[in-house]
Amino acid sequence: MTCCLNPVCHNPPNSDGTMFCPNCGTGLVVLRNRYRPIKSLGSGGFAKTYLAEDLDKLKEKCFLKQFAPQIQETGAFQKAKELFEQEATRLQQLGDHPQIPTLLAYFEQDNRLYLVQQFIDGQDLSDELKQQGRFSEQQIRELLVDLLNILKIVHQHKVIHRDIKPGNIIRRSSDRKLVLIDFGASKQLTQTVMSEQGTIIGSLGYAPLEQMQSGEAYPASDLYSLGVTCFHLLSGIKPRELFNKQGYRWVSFWRQHLQQSVSQQFGRILDKLLQQDYHQRYQSAQQVLQDLNPPPLPSAVPPRVHLLPQPSSRSPATSAKQKGNLKLRGAILLLGLVGTQIYGYFRYEVFPFNPFLVGSPPSSFFLKSTLTGHTEGVWSVAISPDDKTLVSGSWDNTIRIWNLQTPELKSTLEGHTNSVYSVAITPDDKTLVSGSHDNTVKIWRMP
Repeated sequence: MTCCLNPVCHNPPNSDGTMFCPNCGTGLVVLRNRYRPIKSLGSGGFAKTYLAEDLDKLKEKCFLKQFAPQIQETGAFQKAKELFEQEATRLQQLGDHPQIPTLLAYFEQDNRLYLVQQFIDGQDLSDELKQQGRFSEQQIRELLVDLLNILKIVHQHKVIHRDIKPGNIIRRSSDRKLVLIDFGASKQLTQTVMSEQGTIIGSLGYAPLEQMQSGEAYPASDLYSLGVTCFHLLSGIKPRELFNKQGYRWVSFWRQHLQQSVSQQFGRILDKLLQQDYHQRYQSAQQVLQDLNPPPLPSAVPPRVHLLPQPSSRSPATSAKQKGNLKLRGAILLLGLVGTQIYGYFRYEVFPFNPFLVGSPPSSFFLKSTLTGHTEGVWSVAISPDDKTLVSGSWDNTIRIWNLQTPELKSTLEGHTNSVYSVAITPDDKTLVSGSHDNTVKIWRMP
């Protein structure tokens, strides 16, 4: 089977051996003598998608996207062409992430642009919803963890997807992992906050207010669309239907559309994802992950204790006896103190002294400086033995090394791919060790 690549052909399938499409007369081609289109999968926006065979790889399947805008106005045509080219750039930029389709080729042939992508064998979540019915809270939690980890990588590359919805999320058949597709609407985030208004792109009902009103898009914009996607899968209701009736007001009352209740913790997460004002939403995928699965507090690292040398004249037996006497005296003193407190409380109904003030002399602490630079919470810090260097580990996946005397940032270490929960410096000031939620421990040589 060979498909006709004329974008306006009404009957593109043709049997093998046919040279010209009998429906429209267009010559049938194998692109670059390698990619043979075998089935039309539909069209959307400004592109048509085909299932194709890669003849150089034993007919391995791939997706073939053809730039075929249904518009004539020059400005709109140029913008559509720019977006098509940008999709190829974004896919190349994101590399070989296992949950983002790999770009295989991008070229022009017969005055038409083509983009070849890795074939994802699976079903999109829109079809899954139709077949299996509404998702449970647990299913949505698992979905969020999967997609948020993809978005972390996408946003770290300064890319905003701008069209997250069930139809653009495929569950891969081989491992049941979710794959985020269709970066045709994606945009490069050139600044921390986009100040210039852009083109209004996105799916009605899923796109946030700032994206639909002025074309602005931020990481928080993708998180809103992800929240709407979760609502759609939980409720079975298409967000576009609610948007057409209520605009953005429906997001304040999303719970009333559910057939089943959700936990308070999960409800708060969805509330924050669906805020109309993007400033009030989560600002990063990592922040949502932290609320979904707050990590256990790391064990406290005991401080280094420097023991005084014991006089050599004392025998081990004498030292053990003295330690035993000290423990006994300490226990007697502690019991006496506790007994006095209990007696005073029951006899006079007051403590003889305020227990909260014991050992608390007037504070003479003052703030020397505040170090800023991490974009997420700080989990751990360590100070070098010479008191000249501070090391901090953060949820933003980085380790920062500071000069305590200045104080200034000396360097940033970016080897971890997930939150850094612990850092430690060896007594000789030569080695730094870090532990991360990416299941690795890294050993660094100190400068």
